[in-house]
Amino acid sequence: MLLHNAQFIMPDQTRLSGAMLIRDGRIAAMGPDAEMIAQCPDGIERRDLEGAVVLPGFIDSHLHLRMGAEYLSNIGLRDCRSMREVLSRVARFADEHPERPWLIGLEWSYGYPDLPPEGFDRALLDAIVPDRPVFLRSGMAHAAWANSKALEYAGIDASTPDPEGGEIMRRPDGTPSGWLKEEASRLVARHVPPMDEAMLRDGMTRVLAEIAECGITRVESAAFDEGLFPILHDLERQDALTCRIGIMVEMLPPAFCAERLAQVASLRRTYASPALSLDGVKFFLDGVLESHTASMPQGYRDRPDEQGTLVWPVAAYKQAVQAVSEAGFQIWTHAIGSGAITLALDAYAQTPNETRALRHRVEHVEIPLETDMARFASLGVVACLQPVMVAPSDEWMGMGGVWEQRVRPEEHDRAFPNRSLLDLGALVAFGTDWPIVSLSPLRGVAKAVTRRSSEDGTVFVPGQAIRLDEALNAYTTAGALACHREQDEGALRIGNWADLVVLASDPAICAPDAIRDIPVLMTMMAGKPVFERE
Repeated sequence: MLLHNAQFIMPDQTRLSGAMLIRDGRIAAMGPDAEMIAQCPDGIERRDLEGAVVLPGFIDSHLHLRMGAEYLSNIGLRDCRSMREVLSRVARFADEHPERPWLIGLEWSYGYPDLPPEGFDRALLDAIVPDRPVFLRSGMAHAAWANSKALEYAGIDASTPDPEGGEIMRRPDGTPSGWLKEEASRLVARHVPPMDEAMLRDGMTRVLAEIAECGITRVESAAFDEGLFPILHDLERQDALTCRIGIMVEMLPPAFCAERLAQVASLRRTYASPALSLDGVKFFLDGVLESHTASMPQGYRDRPDEQGTLVWPVAAYKQAVQAVSEAGFQIWTHAIGSGAITLALDAYAQTPNETRALRHRVEHVEIPLETDMARFASLGVVACLQPVMVAPSDEWMGMGGVWEQRVRPEEHDRAFPNRSLLDLGALVAFGTDWPIVSLSPLRGVAKAVTRRSSEDGTVFVPGQAIRLDEALNAYTTAGALACHREQDEGALRIGNWADLVVLASDPAICAPDAIRDIPVLMTMMAGKPVFERE
């Protein structure tokens, strides 16, 4: 195929006006239109892009495929702006799906303006669905809301103790309210019937279509998706994947398990194609700031005596990191709070020097200590951040200002520190954590550049804003480096895969706030269009 009459964004961020020849799924040649057309072999399909802009396909370095399939197949709540809307959506879905034994919802928020004083009480759900269990996972994926039937299935009552690392929120009389924090949500979640294969296949088809529509050509799945391997492998054989997929599998606390590592090694040998692979091992160290479960040894602004949660014992985590590193696996560590970030870097620092080439990663990095930020570059550790979360009220109703309430004022200048990390030489890759927030990379680029909420216009820590070229790099070239694919992906370079996104206009000539609305015209994987806008 020949793509011509286009603007190509090159690795050095210069623009090349001209054409690109694609052969055998890779970029074969680039140059001026007239020259390329004259050299174009007979029988090659030609596409006139009419001045559109071509970039390497976006790389989402952190999302959740199975959660995405669940979100698109169940009750999606992220865009609800009130409790009334949440309850209405649950009731409508219940009416439309009488065959569902459980009603599952995802991505509700904490701050609806019409939330009653008693908060997320099961009575609100009981009033609309009294006869079937209802289980709604929060937008931060660290809390859940259940009705009485769901609590009954899980055997949760006034006498049920809080599980380690979790809390059952209670009414004044001691009975469970239905709001479950952190590990407490698992008490109900383990009773939820899993999606059957037909539902998962349908859900993954929806997910792949959404990924393609956003211009994304590679995704890195952030754990709990290994059960998708057979389905994804089947889709790969049918040439039905719209993107390349790397999956991280989890090492569960509280201790390293050699048997689990052997299982992971077997999966990596089984799935190792350019389009589908097991890419490493994921650890969860803490929770989130919003529910006071991120590890904050310095305490929270609104709860000075509370320090959050460390999911792994310190010594056990360090031992596990050492063992997994020595086995040659890249490690991701979920670390949002300062304490968890420090511990992750400490553990990586103790691994043998030769394992630095694995490019271990810290996911989220919301509030690192000043002394830790320089260690990312010195240790060769990837910082993976989700810029859409910079203005949370745009994604989750009522969440504006919550971050500032949790973190002491003197620490605010280190919030989501893209600028500081880049200035200190760190490799910064961007993801979304979808479906927790929007999947759109352009939405993330706009937030990284402006740090501004599209809902209320507030700007959050403007000193951590980065340039447009840096934001695009974090979604392309840096994303490829973060997952060891820089030899084939992440840049418009001769020999690379022709994984491309075609945009209606150049982000560099748009108003920064308008970047999020640039239409994706086409997405190509290995030279094959997987999405085209009518």
